[in-house]
Amino acid sequence: MQRLLSLCFGLLFAQSGRYWDSLFTWRVETVTYGSATNAFGTLQTLRADFYLPEPDNETSRPVIVLLFGGGYISGSRNDADITHLARYFAARGYVAATIDYRIGMTLPTATEWIKAGTRAVHDLKAFIRYLKKSVVSNGNPYGIDTARIYVGGSSAGAVTALHAAFLSSTAELSEVPEADTTFISTQGGLEGNSGNPGYSSRFSGVFSLSGGILRTSWISANETPAVIAMHGTGDATVPYKSGLLPFISLSVEGGYNIDSVAALRGLYHALFTWQALGHVPYGTQTSVNPLYMKDVEEFLRFHFYQWNSRFATSINTPTSRTYDPASRYQVWSIDGRYVGEMTIDELPQGVWALRHPTGHIQRVFRP
Repeated sequence: MQRLLSLCFGLLFAQSGRYWDSLFTWRVETVTYGSATNAFGTLQTLRADFYLPEPDNETSRPVIVLLFGGGYISGSRNDADITHLARYFAARGYVAATIDYRIGMTLPTATEWIKAGTRAVHDLKAFIRYLKKSVVSNGNPYGIDTARIYVGGSSAGAVTALHAAFLSSTAELSEVPEADTTFISTQGGLEGNSGNPGYSSRFSGVFSLSGGILRTSWISANETPAVIAMHGTGDATVPYKSGLLPFISLSVEGGYNIDSVAALRGLYHALFTWQALGHVPYGTQTSVNPLYMKDVEEFLRFHFYQWNSRFATSINTPTSRTYDPASRYQVWSIDGRYVGEMTIDELPQGVWALRHPTGHIQRVFRP
């Protein structure tokens, strides 16, 4: 079952299948984007792997930033689940990046977990600033559009992305009794000191795979205007609605609550629910489950494609097309699940996204 409280469609425009079909190979380029002191007092170099489509001459491509899971105690930018997604989207013309962020805690407590999460947020924001600096100061070497930066990840990676998107002040964080805001102030506040100062760390959309946020009350369209989530109702690690993280007993809210509040705030939002499935059913640090990873691929592809139009600095609008009743269209439901091929006359009641054999995609309401 999938749940969607509201979704603004508009028209979707394909450009020779880009951002939808697999059209490219890719190469991986590793860069150093910053450095910062980790939990154990050691200066850590922060690196990222860019997955760049080839051959491709486009100079204004959306960026997908992927963060690994592991509860802030394990994981890396080379983990199987996020590198799979990086390759999947690079093949469709996106620039994808998997990034380092600092992991490690000195004690297994809620306070130390929040400190670890804050370090991860600092590193992510430094990478967003690195992207914008690369365009402004370095001639845009990766061919990106900084108006279309989408950030998310798995488990702790999703937690990091959500807090980078919606936590806007230490005053908000002080609502959490376990948070040490004095420590955070010494680390550069919410922006941190991981590198590339002088550039904005804002981005256009956030996606959460089995992730959560400490307070959904922080969610605001003034921070990040789009959020989508995928979550299993049987998740015993990060709760689907709300509950306590295991071992550290820290209250957190999951995908269902995030989507509900995003709907109330008027954000672009969507929720995909895996009934009775647990934490990260799509894959881990070492392997991918093809059955559920296919859900992730289709859900993210569908919504990123819409974000491309919504957040593009410019868009090429093709001439209007009329529907051919004899043609068979690829059909997607409004929450991003592929339904199959059918003609216009075969469409059930509801709202659908149709993809014509030419690549054009458009919303259709069937009364």
